[in-house]
Amino acid sequence: MAKIILDDQFKNYLLSTYPIDESLLSHLVEDLGEYFSTDVKKFIGLRHQKLQKEGLKNDKIYSQIHEELKERRFAAPELSIRQIRRIIYG
Repeated sequence: MAKIILDDQFKNYLLSTYPIDESLLSHLVEDLGEYFSTDVKKFIGLRHQKLQKEGLKNDKIYSQIHEELKERRFAAPELSIRQIRRIIYG
């Protein structure tokens, strides 16, 4: 997991701007670090499981993941639907 370290000035700015305490800010920063450290393959696997649990069929899941990859923070390579399916099932 990527650890995000806030400098004191920015930390104080956030604490004075938003109605949160240091403990909540610490948890938020930790969650952000985890979110931004997810790699493409892990994201695809987790997203596939979540969408399956929501009842979507694989054809819809592959298309949705394909679109979501374009919006994620990592520089994902352009993947075809077939490549997404191969990452999930090998």
